[in-house]
Order: sequence, then C-alpha cells, then structure tokens
Amino acid sequence: MVRFPGSKNSTHHHPADPLLYTELLPTVWCHGCGIGTTVHAFIQALKDSSVEPKKVCVVSGLGCTGKISTYIKLRSHSAPYGNVVGRAAELKKENPHWHVVVFLNNADFLLTGARDFIDEAQKGTDLMVLYINNFLYTLNKTQAFPMSPFIRKSVDGKFDLPFNIPHLAKTYGARYVARWTPLQSGWLKHSLSEALFKREFGVIEVVSPCLMFSCDEGRIQDAGEKMKFYDDRSEFCYGENTENLDLRKEGKIRVGLFIESGRPLQEDHS
Repeated sequence: MVRFPGSKNSTHHHPADPLLYTELLPTVWCHGCGIGTTVHAFIQALKDSSVEPKKVCVVSGLGCTGKISTYIKLRSHSAPYGNVVGRAAELKKENPHWHVVVFLNNADFLLTGARDFIDEAQKGTDLMVLYINNFLYTLNKTQAFPMSPFIRKSVDGKFDLPFNIPHLAKTYGARYVARWTPLQSGWLKHSLSEALFKREFGVIEVVSPCLMFSCDEGRIQDAGEKMKFYDDRSEFCYGENTENLDLRKEGKIRVGLFIESGRPLQEDHS
C-alpha cells in the first residue's frame, strides 16, 4: 500500500501488495541493484500463473538477497550460514507438493563450494534456483571467502575468475537454464512462469552487479547508467551453447533460454 500526499484517494494499492509486507517498505536495497526487479518479476510470474501462493516456499541465504524472505508474504525460510540449496531440498522432500524457489547469491554459493548446488542438480531435485549474480565475494575490507575469484590464486598460480553459472548448471544436470539482466524483466518473468511449472531442477541467472564503478570518472554509476550498460552489452542468444556464456569473453552479456526439459536448444537456433 502506497500513500501519495495530496491525492483525492490517499491510499493506492499496487498489484504486488498482496504478496509483500508493505509496512516494511521501502527496502534496504539500493536503486538499480536488481534484487527488487527480480522479486517483482517473480511476484508477477506467480500472479499470472495458476500456482497457489500457499504452495510456494521461498528460501534465501545471507546478505541483501537474504532479505527477500523478510519482505515477501509467502512461506519462507532463511539459511544465512550456507547450504541454502541443501536446505531447500530438505523442505521439498518434506513437502513434495510445494513449489520451492531458491534465491541464491555469490556469497551463498561460495560458502559451500557449490557442493549443495551440484548435489541437488545431479539428483534432479524439483527446485527453481534464482541465482542473482551480484559479483560480491568479500566479507569486509580485510576478509574474503576462501574461493574468492579476484583474490585467491589457484594451485597453478593463476587467479580464479567468476563461474560460468549456466554451464555449471547444465553440466550437472539442470533441466531448465536461462540468463537475464534486470533490464529484461519481462523476459525474466516469462522464464519464471515457465520454470514454476517444470517440476525439475531449473536455474535462472540474473546478471546484476551490486555496484558498477567508472574507472575513468572515479565514481559509482547510478541506476540509469547501469540499465544503459545492460542495454549496450546484452546480446540475445536463444539456445546458445552454455560453454560460450563466460562473462569474461567479448565484453558481452549473452542472455536467453539455453536448456529446456534437459535438452539444449542449439538445434532450434537459427
């Protein structure tokens, strides 16, 4: 519920209000961080589907993404100490009729070394994983996660770099794999609507850096500039081979649907 001073009707209801704890708004999320956009796309996908909200369970971990369970008016669980996907799998096993949705970020992923993610993907557990790739790997100014890509050298003396999330998901058995940015919120909503009905292990990556820093100007970019960056760099690649989705290559963010019902879509791509 939002109130606009001076309006004849002082109280206005947003379509997403029934699924949000509106009394807790505004959120702690920064403008343009992408989490709010992702949550809104999820709510719209749920509203447009025939899935009953009481049969939906949301599981989130630590950091800003972990706050999702605070704001969303659905059955929710928090796993702030890692093993977010593992906890979601336990809930699914106990309640097989639930649609369990996992909101995952880099910190959650690295705390377990992706072990829980890989295990449940291999089992084909019925989970929908929304991976918000925010490119954050540090705890504070002096501490980093053991597997932090930009800080720790690997055994051969090279620096580890970010995972290719869609390829990792596909390799270990995910049957629905897509990637979007917050700018493509309509496409993201469509993917979420599809994945809600799949009843299989699905992964949707949302490429959404927490901050974008302009080295030339020595400042953090604002939300509008971030959206322009997504617009300039995004490339629709329906059915692209997941091996080609490394974000370090060619300066492009390749977005689209890549795996559906366990089948690569390359043969349908023209």
